[in-house]
Amino acid sequence: MTENNNQPMELHPLCTYFPRMSEDEFNALKDNLQHNGQTHPIYTLDGMILDGGNRYRALSELGIDPVMIEYTGSNPTQFILSSNLLRRHLTQGQSAAIVSASQSWVNAQAASHSGNTAQLDTATARAKQSGVGHRTQQLADKLIKEAPAELVKEVIDGKKSLNKAIKEISPPKIVAPKPVPVAEESQETQSSETVGLNSIVDEQQGADADNHVMLKVFESDDSVSESIDEVNKLTELNKILNVRINELVAEKEEAIKTANYWKDKFLALEAELNQGITT
Repeated sequence: MTENNNQPMELHPLCTYFPRMSEDEFNALKDNLQHNGQTHPIYTLDGMILDGGNRYRALSELGIDPVMIEYTGSNPTQFILSSNLLRRHLTQGQSAAIVSASQSWVNAQAASHSGNTAQLDTATARAKQSGVGHRTQQLADKLIKEAPAELVKEVIDGKKSLNKAIKEISPPKIVAPKPVPVAEESQETQSSETVGLNSIVDEQQGADADNHVMLKVFESDDSVSESIDEVNKLTELNKILNVRINELVAEKEEAIKTANYWKDKFLALEAELNQGITT
């Protein structure tokens, strides 16, 4: 039906998830409408424009009364997605983000609009709707869930790629270094080196006790106060070194375990290979 309404209408939230036309695209639309007239109706819902926001704006600027139809279906989300995803020039990131944002709106309205469901409750279903890969759709879901509205709009409008936006909301992961296999050493050598390191630790701890006694004596003499400060610094440094030595001992033991593990794996594979050759 045709409605004469001079009052500007607002866009339905679902309609706003699609980017507005560029200036050149909009001017081309106006020229087409002026010369050929309106060939597609504008759909409305709840007093707002559900589909055809660009056409409505162009016709308003041209002073032409738009042809508008009230949407009476039960799934406006599916309707607007199906009507716009294929006919608009969108990147995969834009399409995925629009589908995710639309479903997010549906979820938020579920309490008061129980029948308004896009049936896109899984990433697989959303990927099928947007026409992108499953991984791309998962990234879009993450964007809609975690990113601020301004960043989401930049992706939907095509001003920023989906991958770049994801990097902005995902801090770099700190990867712990993997144990490096070391050459096998004899158990006797391993034990002697471990004992040697432990002896160093014991000697330094004994020196700490002696230093503590000496500090008590020196504290009564004002002439050695500066020396006491220096000894305190050296004592703290000695404690740090002790901790580092203990860490090195632990790292060495872990490296030995890793080497033994890979040795056993190699021997097992070698045995399998030899058995295969003999058979």
